[in-house]
Order: sequence, then C-alpha cells, then structure tokens
Amino acid sequence: MNKIRQLGQRILAYWSYFSYGFFTLVGGLYIFDHLNYLDDPRVTVPPPPAIWERTSFGFADDWWFAGLFVLAGLVLLIGVAFDKRLFRNVGLILIAPLYGSLAYAFIVRGFFDFRFNLTWVFACLAIALLIGTALRGGWHDD
Repeated sequence: MNKIRQLGQRILAYWSYFSYGFFTLVGGLYIFDHLNYLDDPRVTVPPPPAIWERTSFGFADDWWFAGLFVLAGLVLLIGVAFDKRLFRNVGLILIAPLYGSLAYAFIVRGFFDFRFNLTWVFACLAIALLIGTALRGGWHDD
C-alpha cells in the first residue's frame, strides 16, 4: 500500500509530466487502433489530396508514428513512476518533435486542403505547454 501511495504522490508532484506521458501513450494507442484513418473517405472527402499534400501529412496515421508516441509516453511515465529526472527530460525531448510534426501535418491539412480540422490548434497548444513544462521543470527538480 505504501508503494501505491508513493506512486500517487509522484503523479501529483509531476502532474504535467504524467499528463503528457499518459495522453501521448493514449494517442499512440489510438492511432494504432485506427491506422490510416486519414485515408477514410468519411474523414478525407474526395477528391483525394495531392501527392505533395499526402506526403506532408501522411505519416500522422502510420504505425511507426504511433509507435513513437507510445514509446515517448512510456518513457515519460517511467520517469514519473520511478522519480527519474533523466527519463522525464528524455520523454519531453521525444514528445516535442512528435507534437510539432502533428501540428505541421494538420496545419497543412487545414490551411491548404480546406478540410475543417482543429487538431493543429490543440497540437500547437500541447507544444506551448510542453515548452512551459520543460522550462519550469517538476516541483522536485533542482
């Protein structure tokens, strides 16, 4: 029971790290469960996007991108669970370009393809909060 309480205290102490790790892990698992969802005509209505456009956002629903999300989320959650600053920092470093890539993919999709999608707004928000978390550090960081 003491170990569970310690884990709960670490989660509260590193809430922002835990949140990024958990939701990045969930996002990666969601992409794995819905591979190539952007190719679905219910999501991307005909005509299909141009090849340059597909190349610029096509990765956002691929297995390897989902795998990177899962890996980064797990690294961050390990850092929180075992109170390892190195893992938390590496997790943030891994997550930042992933959210940047996601923002880029949906900015291209939203601005140049005229498909209504606010995912890029939330990805940019995640980047801004991620930078703030990295600059502030956890409550117990030196």
